[in-house]
Parts: sequence; structure tokens; C-alpha cells
Amino acid sequence: MKSKKAFMLGAAMAASCFVSAFALAEPTLPKLSADTLKQAVEKALSPGGTLKALPVSDALKQKITAAKADKSKVAASKAAPSNRAVDTVVEELKKPEQAQSAGAAIAAFTPLFPTLDINTLYTLTGVETGAQIAYHFNLPKNARIQVQLLNQSAGTDMSLTLFHDDGQGNLTPLGTSDNGGNADEYLNGVLPAGDYYWFMVANTASSGQFSFGVAVDSNIDAFEPNDTPSTAFALPDALNQVTGNLDSVSDVDYFDFTSLRGQGVGIYLTEEQEGTRNQWIFERFDGSTWVVIQPENTTTYSNLTPGYTVKARVRANPAVALNPQAKYKLTMGSLPRLNQHNVYGDNVVRIPSSIAQLATQAARSLSWSTQWSDTTGEPLRGVTPVLKLDKHFSGPYNWVNYEAKTGITGAASGNVNLGTCSGDYRVVYPDSASGQTYNWETWFNEGGWRIELKEFPGVGVGGNIVQTVSFGHICSQRIVR
Repeated sequence: MKSKKAFMLGAAMAASCFVSAFALAEPTLPKLSADTLKQAVEKALSPGGTLKALPVSDALKQKITAAKADKSKVAASKAAPSNRAVDTVVEELKKPEQAQSAGAAIAAFTPLFPTLDINTLYTLTGVETGAQIAYHFNLPKNARIQVQLLNQSAGTDMSLTLFHDDGQGNLTPLGTSDNGGNADEYLNGVLPAGDYYWFMVANTASSGQFSFGVAVDSNIDAFEPNDTPSTAFALPDALNQVTGNLDSVSDVDYFDFTSLRGQGVGIYLTEEQEGTRNQWIFERFDGSTWVVIQPENTTTYSNLTPGYTVKARVRANPAVALNPQAKYKLTMGSLPRLNQHNVYGDNVVRIPSSIAQLATQAARSLSWSTQWSDTTGEPLRGVTPVLKLDKHFSGPYNWVNYEAKTGITGAASGNVNLGTCSGDYRVVYPDSASGQTYNWETWFNEGGWRIELKEFPGVGVGGNIVQTVSFGHICSQRIVR
């Protein structure tokens, strides 16, 4: 069998027919042998029966011809010295469900050609030379697809083109496969939700027969296609945390982050559901080779030249069975720095440090604030500082987390309602803050707090050596003789 002419899908979609948070770049999917690919297709597609070739009207032939001509003109005018079909543009990082909704089909849409099901293999018979055949399918969600034209009878030579319809009958060709003879035709790529057409032309046929269909896998994340270094998803200037998955053992997700100001960069991978981290191998690019980052380890870059791009990728761990439903969390972006923090309680008569080392004391409410930036002082907006509080030590830490989001200045704050308590400890001590000395009886519990950043471990207040700042929860106080 001759080698496939691979025209990947999706590159033209960004500029002409799909508005989203990220333009689709041309993917290069893992190459499979013809036999392996055919077996996978047969397993993926259910039989759809035999169809009779329906002629394409002259008006629709003209529309298709015009669409192909327009595509050629655009491609010629946009030629550039780059190995990428189109530039990838990132306007705003959005959640997967937001990105998927952007390409939803228009409710009142009427396709130009008859509609067939996805994940179904249909057979066409009685095809003659020059026949032009077209059918419609709909993608309800963003998906990785493979369009196939298979099992051509002897003496039959078909070509396969995929078109996108913008919902108003305007066509954009996305790719063509036209191998010599009766070799199978394939088109692979990641496409947004919407409406598409198979367009098949019989270069040669005499009562010919072939099968065609589209295999659809919608279990992808919002950052596809990012399967090669050249199609890596470019993360915006921030400390980003994104959620993704690997939809097959051969899927690899690439990400780039550019240090615009020469700020430090941090990268870290964890799991959304506990116990699934071993699903993935996380790697960084050192300029010549990919280096594995061990689980739960962070990697930081400092003293960078402005414009330096950090590259990372996530791939399947061959030592475990892949679960496509498992989701990883990737943190990648500006290295965070905590510039200011303050944790303080309400009005209490403080227990002296000579009696108990309690740095922070509060009775009913606790207030806290933080301010974060990157290493150049640029405020970090949209990150999640967490106050972790255990107000009553009684064995292993029993943290309660209180989260806040930083605003445009990188600041975030919150208040904690401590509630009431019964103290484990009773102390009596003099206090002269009012100008007159009184003896105070105080019942309290001992606890602690720390401040972390949800997106990136190892920064904040508290660590592996000194894990907490001491906290006293004041349960009751009164003056005694």
C-alpha cells in the first residue's frame, strides 16, 4: 500500500469557521500501521448497512468547487516561513465546557446533504467514474476524529475530502486524502462541535463499492490538538492550572509557557482524583532531551531571559493500564511569591508567651490576608491562597481549608467564624493593658495554621520543618481575684 498523504484537520477552522478561546492548530497524530489502524476502525464503527449513491446537484457542485478555490487562494496568500499551518492564538484560558459550547451547531440548521450517524461504517455500491457523493454528520461535542474511506473494490479509486459547514451553508474544506488505486483514505484531527460533510469523488470506478464512516472520540480535553511540540498549547501570562486527560495510550499533551519579563517559572503535575497520579509521566524539555519530573515534585526556573519558553508534556505511563476518564492537573506559569500576609484574631486578652507560645490568638473570629506576585513583582491575579486551620490539636492534623481568590493587585483575604469551644487548658495571668492590673482566667485550646497556594505547593507560610504557626482558640475569659 502506498504511504498516506496526510492532510490534517483543524488548522483552517480557527480563522474561518470556529470562534473559541484557542484556535485549532494542525495536529500530527501518532502514526499507525495500516493493519493496526484498520482493526481499530473496525472495532470502533458499527455496521450501517448499504447505501445507494445519490448524485450531487449542479448547484452544490459549484458551491463545493468554489469553496475549494477559496481555500487555495487563502492558503497561498498566507504562506509563511513556518512549519505550522496557521499560528495558534490564545485569547483567554477557558474551561473545557466553555470551549465546547462555542462550536455548537445552530438549532435551525438544515444540512445540504443527507445525514448519517457517527461511529458507523456505511457501504456504497454501484459507483461509476466521475461520481460525486456527499453526506452530512454532526459532532455534538469537540472530538478527536478519524474520517475513513475503506475497502474499495478492485479497479475503484476514490478521493475523500472533509468540509465544514458554518451553519449557513458556507463550506470550508479541511483536508483531502487521495491515494493511488484502491488504497484506503484517512483524515485525522481534532474538531469543534459542528456540522461536516464527507465529499467523495470516483476518480475511477465501474460498478464500484467502498465503505466510509467517521470514528469519533469526544473524551478529550479543551487543549487539543496539542499532540506534538509544534502544536503545544501556549499558556497565557499567569500562574495557570489546567485540567486535562489522555484519551489513548499514544496521546501526548504538550504545553508551552513564555516568561515575558524574565520572571521565574514553576511547573507541577498532580491528579484530580487521589490515587491516579501514576497514570501519567510528566516531563520537561531541557533544550535537547525530555527529563522526567518525579511525582509530587515541583520544578522551578530562575534567572530567565525575557521571552524564554518553558516546555512540558504529559504522556501515558506504559506500566499501568490507561484510564481515559482520569484527569490530571497541570500547574505551569509564573513562579508565585508571597509578599505579605497577616493572620489576626478578634479582641482578646492575650495569653503571655511566658505561659504559652501562641503566636495567633482569637476567640470567635479570625481574619487573614495575603498579597502575591511573580518574581519580578507583577501581581498574580486569579490564584487561590488557602488558610489551613486546625483550631484544636488532638493527634494528626485536622485541617479545615479556607480559600480566597486574588484580584488584580494580587491580594486576597477572608474571615473565619471560629464558633464556641470548651478549653483543654486553664491559665491565670495578670494583664495591665487597660491601665489597671487584673488577673484573668482563660480556658483555651491549642492549634495551628499555615498558608498555602492551591495551584503550587511549597510556597506560603509553614513548611516541612516548621509546619505551623501556633494558634490559641480562646474559649472563655474572666477576671478573677
